Amino acid sequence: MAPLVLLQSSDWHVGSPLTGRGLGLTEEFRATRRDEVDAAPERLLAAAREIRPDVVLLPGDLWDAENGPPSLFRRLVAAFDALAPVPVFIAPGNHDFAGPGGFFDEAYLAALGLPSWPGNVSVFRSASWETRSVPGRDDVTVTGRAFLSPLLEAGRPLSPPPARPAAPFALLMLHGSLEGYKGPDSPSGAKRTAPFSREELAGAGFSWAALGHHHGFEVVERPDGSAAGAYSGSPTGRGLDETGPRFFVKVTLDPEAPAKVDTLPADSRQVLDLTLDSGGREADALREAAFALLLEAGASPRDVVRLTVRGRPAAGTRAAHSLIDLKGLVAHLVLRDRTASEAEGRADRSTAEGRFALDLEARLAAAPDARSRRVAELAYNLGREALLGRLPVPPPVEDV
Repeated sequence: MAPLVLLQSSDWHVGSPLTGRGLGLTEEFRATRRDEVDAAPERLLAAAREIRPDVVLLPGDLWDAENGPPSLFRRLVAAFDALAPVPVFIAPGNHDFAGPGGFFDEAYLAALGLPSWPGNVSVFRSASWETRSVPGRDDVTVTGRAFLSPLLEAGRPLSPPPARPAAPFALLMLHGSLEGYKGPDSPSGAKRTAPFSREELAGAGFSWAALGHHHGFEVVERPDGSAAGAYSGSPTGRGLDETGPRFFVKVTLDPEAPAKVDTLPADSRQVLDLTLDSGGREADALREAAFALLLEAGASPRDVVRLTVRGRPAAGTRAAHSLIDLKGLVAHLVLRDRTASEAEGRADRSTAEGRFALDLEARLAAAPDARSRRVAELAYNLGREALLGRLPVPPPVEDV
């Protein structure tokens, strides 16, 4: 048998609005980034032309919502059509679900005058497991299922698992929540959908599992350390839950060796969420430390960075003012000043400053949500500056 080369990707979320994600993007840069999110199909096509896969696996959430513009669907169809004759398999997730009236519904496409899915594309449209053959490879099968609505699923899709076909290369596609996943987008409680464990995935016995739903790259290993499957993660960093480099995944399966997993760059930018301890530094030293942190994190002029400064700088040093020059080093920089006043910890109710500080500290402790806490924190910091005789300067506009 010839080795099998797979190209895997998921969670494109084309059509994302990119608002309210904690990065305070300007409208101009937000529009640029939307275009880059929506260009995921073309970037996948470029990756496929580079590695020449036998099969492309896309386990869900290709678009962000069913009300996406038809132009985005046309881009998907054009990219997949250009991949032919390479077969493409799609297992719809909870965002691009396969219910009636959506882009997976041929009647809906015809009513809108949109093109049908290309002949090389195979879409799973049932909530039950199905197994399909791969054109041109009698030794390969693909088993998958679909979400039929955006509702979260509490059932365990691998308990019991689908029957493993007898094909030498039996592939599984699953959109769901891996228990124990540690990424910044990790769901909790009721937000988990179609949950499964590493043990359930390994016990299903498939040659490879292409996983979707989580937005960080992660390989899921069997007890012997071999790779049972992987999340490719989202190919474009849209917010603080999608930090670091973004990937497409190339998988090489050989009956004589464990699966070989390689990553291909999928985004020319990355989102970085960095924290700097001011450590008593004055302005110049604080700038040097921040610059060193950017270098250590591998920040490039194309990247989007949130830099949070904590601790207590030297007296009279304001982090937001001292680090403003860093904005020219990256495409977009959000500075969060979380430093403490040098007078913090000495609140005395016999003074106006002390009464103010104690009152705001009480409001901060009682704040019911993140927005209320941030408002109280800003009032505390700006008020203390004013009471210390310094001109209070509001921070840049931020999403809360």
